[in-house]
Amino acid sequence: MLFVNPPETTFAAKARTRSSLLAVNLVVRNLLRLMAANFALRPSLRKHLRSDQGFINFIIGIRTEDYGVQAAFRHKDGRVKVLSRIPDNPDAELVFRDPGQALALLGATPTQQIRMILQSDMRTAGNTGYVNLFSYLMSLLLIKKQRKLMEAERKERRESGAKLASKVEKPAETLARRRKEHLTAPAVDKGVKFLPDPYLSSLGLEDFPRLSRFLDHHFTKTPEICPELPRLSTLWHKANGFELTRDGGPWNPVTRKALSYKYILENKKPLIAKDCLVAGTTTTKDIGVVVYPEGHGTMIWGELLTVPDRLLNPYGVSEETRDLLHREVFPFWVSRNFREWVRQKYRNPLCQQLDERFAVYFDWKAVTISHTIPDFPKLLSRGALGIIADCRKEMKKKENDAEKNAVLSAMILCLEGLCAYAANLAAEADRLADGEADPKRRIELLKLARICRRVPEKPARTLDEAVNAIWIAWVALHMESTNAGLSLGRLDQWLQPYFAADAEQIRDEKKRADYVRHAVELVGHFFMRCTDHLPLTPDLANFYFGGSSSDQAITLGGVTPEGEDGVSDMTYIFLKVTEMLCLRDPNVNARFCPGKNSDAYLKRLCEVNLSTAATPSLHNDLAMKRSLAEFGYPEEDVNNWSATGCVEPTLSGKHIGHTNFQMMNMVAALEMALHNGRHPLMDWKVGPDTGLPENGDFPDFDSFFKAFTGQFAFLIDQSVMYNAMLAEAHKAIRPTPLLSSLISDCMEKGRDVTSGGARFNSSGAALIGLADVTDSLSAIKKLVYDEKKVDFARLKKAVEQNFQNDPALLALVQKSVPLFGSGAAEAVTMANRVAKFAHDHYKAKPHHRGGSYTVGFWSMSNHVVFGNLTGALPSGRLAGKPFTPGLTPQPHASRSLLDNLRDVAALDLANITNNIAFNVKVVPGPGEPRLKTVDTMASYAKAYFDLGGMQMQLNVVNAETLRDAMAHPESYRNLLVRISGYNAYFTTLNRDMQMELIERAEYGI
Repeated sequence: MLFVNPPETTFAAKARTRSSLLAVNLVVRNLLRLMAANFALRPSLRKHLRSDQGFINFIIGIRTEDYGVQAAFRHKDGRVKVLSRIPDNPDAELVFRDPGQALALLGATPTQQIRMILQSDMRTAGNTGYVNLFSYLMSLLLIKKQRKLMEAERKERRESGAKLASKVEKPAETLARRRKEHLTAPAVDKGVKFLPDPYLSSLGLEDFPRLSRFLDHHFTKTPEICPELPRLSTLWHKANGFELTRDGGPWNPVTRKALSYKYILENKKPLIAKDCLVAGTTTTKDIGVVVYPEGHGTMIWGELLTVPDRLLNPYGVSEETRDLLHREVFPFWVSRNFREWVRQKYRNPLCQQLDERFAVYFDWKAVTISHTIPDFPKLLSRGALGIIADCRKEMKKKENDAEKNAVLSAMILCLEGLCAYAANLAAEADRLADGEADPKRRIELLKLARICRRVPEKPARTLDEAVNAIWIAWVALHMESTNAGLSLGRLDQWLQPYFAADAEQIRDEKKRADYVRHAVELVGHFFMRCTDHLPLTPDLANFYFGGSSSDQAITLGGVTPEGEDGVSDMTYIFLKVTEMLCLRDPNVNARFCPGKNSDAYLKRLCEVNLSTAATPSLHNDLAMKRSLAEFGYPEEDVNNWSATGCVEPTLSGKHIGHTNFQMMNMVAALEMALHNGRHPLMDWKVGPDTGLPENGDFPDFDSFFKAFTGQFAFLIDQSVMYNAMLAEAHKAIRPTPLLSSLISDCMEKGRDVTSGGARFNSSGAALIGLADVTDSLSAIKKLVYDEKKVDFARLKKAVEQNFQNDPALLALVQKSVPLFGSGAAEAVTMANRVAKFAHDHYKAKPHHRGGSYTVGFWSMSNHVVFGNLTGALPSGRLAGKPFTPGLTPQPHASRSLLDNLRDVAALDLANITNNIAFNVKVVPGPGEPRLKTVDTMASYAKAYFDLGGMQMQLNVVNAETLRDAMAHPESYRNLLVRISGYNAYFTTLNRDMQMELIERAEYGI
């Protein structure tokens, strides 16, 4: 593959002897020849070179950046050969920084290979599917060695953790006691009609034995890769064609998708989890990992043998599933996916190359576009049949428009598939009831059969019907598009009418209390159903997005579309379930509207946060309204916003915001500005020429700020270009007609959401490192230009040497630079200047669906990995240390939480249109009464919101507890932590992420 501006290497500049290169070439080629011989001579290995469609032909090149070392592994029609030179246009290449890394790869574990990629010791070029195939073939030979090395990695983690055990009272017991305490509500909100105590303080997990069993199962059952979806999808496409129909004509992508999708739902195994009140499962496994072959499915190809043994978040995979994926699924889709569609059409563009280096940005559209909120109220009120009838009416209006009718026909096919799946669930419930010995469970199953015969085909009438309709549709939506960030919206608002209608029919006080208990259990079952699946994450994701689940956001509270208090009975029921189960997913977000929502509600949010240690996330409705003002959205739609994925705002049921189209490393632009467009880690002169400090190219601060924004603009432009290319790929490969039927205006326009059919369209960026960039720019401005205490060349040299040779300068920086979060007005001014540039530049870019690009400051967990890939900064941050999460200030910015609150609240919301993640770690004092702790937490939150703060999320756990969890993970399986927008179980995180959480500033309450 050809590169634009091929990366320069430090190794290429070093003196090398011809004999050393010849020796490395000889070793690499001999190792490859040994590999080739094994596959040529051993039938047990040779069979892996053939799919059900014939031989898997490919060429993998292995070389150093300067081609000093090179070889190729070629398989063609059953013959394996090692070439001493890489031929033109190999399917993929593994490119190494130096010869030693090339040798290291051939004996590395998958985790070690990931580290090589992240540290830019190795990169890939070309079809990543073939790279993963090659990794799989290597694992067939090296699996015993790899498993031994992976066990050594687990042993090292256990031993290093054991040194951190707490020397005080067992923190795990303190957490357990905290979760068993409950406050009663000081007042009843006017929207609460049927809960005498809205806090439901008399109920606990011990009152729901089934939920306790489900929860135990959740923590003890190993997730397993499920072959159902990729098998059904591949079967249909092999029989009916992908690019062309069986008759040889071109497929209309939306028609092809709808027909294949209906086949999948009609043939999906209808399962009802044991003892569950909600019918349907996402996969055929107890906890299933879903494979989307047209998305990023082939990313797991290289780990099919090792994924059960990897250090972090292992998956089970049966031999049958492994064989199916390797022989039947992945060979068919290896070039029929989003990344490869772009690579083929645009000839491996620079924007794609940057994305695949992982150091400057990551575009999520290579995986999915699913970050949105379906219109569940429409499904509940109209039913699938009603929506089908609406489609048919629109078809009559557009009878002369074949393209629009194709989209509407596709919606109908998908809705018919949804109804077929529900009917199959009804039949399964009847079958299970016939064989059920327990009379109570038999009644439940017969009730489920009746429910599934009605919904989602017809309108829901009861809470049970509404919850089941949403869940069945949720399963169906996840069969259409990747289970990452698709979110559930305002379930308390949308389910309250059904709860109220049920409760109003019950006059007896005891029976009504029993019904409330049933509602709590029903919602609990729904939450546990949401844990029945996980996204497919290659080991790379354990470093990039460690601990993240599907991020199915639920939004509670706030105001109604009409602007009135939206807190209701169901709001508190959802909060009770959140408190009892303490799950990482669903990701619960709570809206609070000052002046509309009550103090009792805010205190309950804080109490649940105290109990769970990390959830829900808190959002200020008034701040959100101000941040979205520039778009001119109708007020009732802004009032109806929901969080998507992590924290991002979406106008419920009307908006394709793809709110996480990218994760952007802003600090990379700063590094490139210091090096005239060269990225230090990648050693790649890729950005524009903007000057060098040591050449005196920046006479004043504004000239350097211009260099920074020039590099930043370059990265933004490249990422937006790639996003638009991937959008074309989605239209060609995976339209989403079922989702389109549940998004306003798609039906009326006759357009799929991937083609801009939604009423509102946008794409949202997550910008990472605002505090780090702000503090570094402040240091340069103050020390180099304002006070002239430091020569810019000296500062740059100190940064490049990680301050090791200039400790005096490091001390000066740390002592005299006002940091963001310290209460210094000039730091806030700098942060607003950076944020404004980002907002304005993104907003000026044309959008492929006719909307706008939005800007947010949150980071998932990328602030850790991006920090690992970054050298020291002018702010005094040392090389490899994590950036701050979201836009949280540095831990040492101030000893006062109020300084943090004021500075974050002082950011101009007009520049923040995709929300923020402001992380605060608060720690109750020893023996402090629960009521006092909750009151203090609520006071902090209210003060922050009164200042105009937009969002905050609390980790109510101290470093001592976190260290003890590293030492005794078995005692902390449900220790929930808020990363930057999403929840994770602390013990599942990589060590760098765990240490970042430990090192966050702690504030007493």
